Amino acid sequence: MRIIMSRIRKRASFILDEKGFFSTAIVVSILAMASIMSIALLLTTNVDVSNTKQDELVQKSLYIAEAGINNYLWKMNQDENYYKTTVDPAQKGWVTYQDGSYSLSVTQTPSRPGVILESTGRIVNVQSGGSTDTVSRKVKVRIQKKSFVHYLYFTDYETVEGTGDNIWFITGDIIRGPLHTNDGISIDGSPIFKGKVTTSRTIYKKSGSNPDFQQGYEENVQPLEIPTTNQELKTWALVNGYYYYGQTTISFLSSGSLNITNNNSLSTGPTGIVSMPSNGVIYIDGQAGSKFNSTNGDAYVSGTLAGKLTIGTKNNIYITDNVLYNDPNSDVLGLIAENYVFINHRDKYGNDVAPTNIEIDAAVFAINHSFGYEDYAYDVKGTLTVKGAIAQRYRGPVGTFYWSGTKASGYSKNYWYDERMLYTQPPHFIEPLNSGFEVIDWNEL
Repeated sequence: MRIIMSRIRKRASFILDEKGFFSTAIVVSILAMASIMSIALLLTTNVDVSNTKQDELVQKSLYIAEAGINNYLWKMNQDENYYKTTVDPAQKGWVTYQDGSYSLSVTQTPSRPGVILESTGRIVNVQSGGSTDTVSRKVKVRIQKKSFVHYLYFTDYETVEGTGDNIWFITGDIIRGPLHTNDGISIDGSPIFKGKVTTSRTIYKKSGSNPDFQQGYEENVQPLEIPTTNQELKTWALVNGYYYYGQTTISFLSSGSLNITNNNSLSTGPTGIVSMPSNGVIYIDGQAGSKFNSTNGDAYVSGTLAGKLTIGTKNNIYITDNVLYNDPNSDVLGLIAENYVFINHRDKYGNDVAPTNIEIDAAVFAINHSFGYEDYAYDVKGTLTVKGAIAQRYRGPVGTFYWSGTKASGYSKNYWYDERMLYTQPPHFIEPLNSGFEVIDWNEL
């Protein structure tokens, strides 16, 4: 016990004798480490501050680029011919905006009223040492006029014409493209909407319904105003187009020609096998009497189109057989009736001449009424395929179904949006009355 205590005392004595030396060394080491950590922390803080500022400048330069686009878009909506000129002096070079600037590059789109606009936003960053660097971002947008062909499916009213009864989207309905209605939307079940859905009112979902909005939906948007006439097409037809009066049959030929039949002396357009009109417009004027009245402003159309064409009628358009494109990448057709666009059911002898299955490649517009099967409540048919766009005042029926989903009459629907309609359209296609310009495509370069 004593031996142990003696050793402990010696060890303690040694530590006490050296205490001053070891305490100083430890303090110096701690201070050195603290200094290093402080410098590292300061450097890290400076880097974080620098990165934060850089991020802010990057975001702000994007904001400035978009401000340039918004300014140009505003001017286009003040003057619909603004885009037809080169960039005006106020927009040339770098335009100062807040604490940065933007520069615009404008390219007109030949097939549609509008422009492709590139806007570069930049900020010159002055660093603490006096040096500078430039932060910039660039975006590219397509600006075009609002159009009825921007939608696979457009209606003014989602009701049965004459009764006001709501028409429902139900389980089994698949809308393969964008949809807009100025009316409300009624849903029962699980319809599928593959494009964005917009309504100028609201969406009503029956209890238990589960619609699939794959691109989302928006309510209470501005309505698109439908004109009540297509008379501007008549004007185009009288100037470098084809004008006819009374019942007219038009067959599209894959060679690029048309076979036109009309026997009215008031017509000025050619008949027989003819070339396409130079401005791409045909108009059929006339009355709105019983179906087979020879003075009706009706067109009967079918065939395979090679070219770009719009057909307008004072009364109805009857589609008698397939209407197809010879080249789906370049051909485009507009069918615009002031009243109805029908799939023809019976000939003048009462025979059922409607095809079992039919395909229509076109942008269809029934200005005051609807698109549909002429006698949708009679006879069970096959499938109606539409590849294009459909606009109508009222939603028109093409068939009837039992609540079980079994078809009772008419056609089943197979509608596909022609996405080219976002960037091109049939010649002189009718526009909304409130047809301002809008951004339809946005990309960062």
